[in-house]
Amino acid sequence: MYKPADAKGRAQNVPVPVKPALADKNTKEGLEAFTKYWFSLLNYGYETGDLTSWSALTGNSCAFCSNLKTSVSVGYRDGRWQVGGRLKTPSVQSKFKANSTSQQVVVQVIQEVTQYYKADKTVGRSPEPGTNTAVVVIAVHTKGKWSVPDMHLVR
Repeated sequence: MYKPADAKGRAQNVPVPVKPALADKNTKEGLEAFTKYWFSLLNYGYETGDLTSWSALTGNSCAFCSNLKTSVSVGYRDGRWQVGGRLKTPSVQSKFKANSTSQQVVVQVIQEVTQYYKADKTVGRSPEPGTNTAVVVIAVHTKGKWSVPDMHLVR
């Protein structure tokens, strides 16, 4: 049974996100389904420290993505863990352009407050406040699937 992380320890039995079949389609609906799936994998990483599946769909050239990956890695290093920090994406919108080499998706990302704990169960550092931001995800569809070479905040 799923148990979220708390002050006593890491999350347990976190469900692995399942990619919807639609998420591989080179359509507006497929792109938006993929984007939601991609963020669910990032959320899984925040809960577990495991960004393997998310990283496989994310380009190394994405500086913002690299910062997120580093943050998660540091948050789980040496037995540490994070509480909260869950992501929600209530708005995912693209202006899909057929035959375009890349697509843009504007996403509202709401993240809960994140608390950090050390392996000895003491508070690791001050909590990160929750956020409500907009990002632009740049996605490309190659070899029958989507990937994300870049993402940045909307300023």
